[in-house]
Amino acid sequence: MNSMRRTVCRATVFLFLISSVGKVYAQEKTTTPTLKLDQQIIPPPRRDVPGQRVAFSLGQLYAPSFFSPSEGETYDLVVSFLGAPWCWEQNFYDAGKNAILVTVNTKDFDATFKDPAAFQKILDDVTSAVETYHIAPGNNIGKVCLASFSGGYAGVRGILRHEAYYAMVTDLVLGDSLYCGYLDEAKTQLNEEQLAPFLRFAKDASAGKKTMWFTQLYPPEEQYRSNTTTRTAFYLIDHAGGVRTPRDEVNKLGMRVLYSSDVGNFHVRGYAGMNNQDHFNHFYNISEYLAKTALRNAKPGPTP
Repeated sequence: MNSMRRTVCRATVFLFLISSVGKVYAQEKTTTPTLKLDQQIIPPPRRDVPGQRVAFSLGQLYAPSFFSPSEGETYDLVVSFLGAPWCWEQNFYDAGKNAILVTVNTKDFDATFKDPAAFQKILDDVTSAVETYHIAPGNNIGKVCLASFSGGYAGVRGILRHEAYYAMVTDLVLGDSLYCGYLDEAKTQLNEEQLAPFLRFAKDASAGKKTMWFTQLYPPEEQYRSNTTTRTAFYLIDHAGGVRTPRDEVNKLGMRVLYSSDVGNFHVRGYAGMNNQDHFNHFYNISEYLAKTALRNAKPGPTP
């Protein structure tokens, strides 16, 4: 029975995610023939990562078992957008950061986070939960990392548009999670207004003021590289003063990185891919980049 429930849960979550990906492409007018959404997704094995969990209105809080706030000091927070909480929690656990995670899923990230009250509600819920369940001192949040997969970037964008929150956020991790619309039918001119909060962050990261990691689905065949994620990545790299360096390496998931760009604390990785599994692998591998944020490391490190 438990196995059946897990199967149904996974199917429901992945159908929701695929639906969300399609909705974002439609909203941004960025439909691309390179991403095939009808293919089966094979998730990583689900593990029971230890820690404390608290559910509230917009998401679920997770404090890993190794989380240990210091008396009188702030605690770091990661807020993640779009994806099964269990998978975010595994990634977060494996990243080994001495921090708290909140996973957020909603039908319309753009509409939800245009309202500054939405993110404030998350911060208030975190403050209340850590006090109520004796996880950490209450209103004492330090560094804040926003992390997203796929269409979850729309929530990140909404938050970064509010000056007070922009100042608060120290890190971004985007797992194939930044698209952009066009201003013309020929799709020659990107809608730069949609990219403005991310370009500002990328420039600040390149200057060492913040930290940003962005992985993108990069078709191995050049004729398919007009996909909006590639054009968005190149736009940020070019405007932040970066350069693209060819690479040919394979990570633990078998993902092949074809180029990298590093300027200051702004980093982009282009991974070969043309299908849905390739897209979701950016989510399954996001622990690699959560681990590279400026958030404090756990001591001693976790055992995955």
